[in-house]
Amino acid sequence: MRQGLSKYSIVMNFGVTVVSNIAVGAFLGYYIDKWTVKNHVVFVIFVLLGVASGLYNGFKYLLKEADKYDRHDKKDAEKHNDSRRD
Repeated sequence: MRQGLSKYSIVMNFGVTVVSNIAVGAFLGYYIDKWTVKNHVVFVIFVLLGVASGLYNGFKYLLKEADKYDRHDKKDAEKHNDSRRD
């Protein structure tokens, strides 16, 4: 049961990371665009930067979690092999 909930939390964290980065990029782009050139180019650039940043950080998080699961599975396999030898 715990592993199932852990997998859902990983997906939720990925989604929150991506959406929050996009929101921050949009917020910054909107206000910088509002104070400067007012032609929405800065807004679009910052939204694209937010998307890129969100995906980068989200996939970095997913890879870290996958590595954690792999290390845990290897430890379990080693324990299982050691118990078979006894």
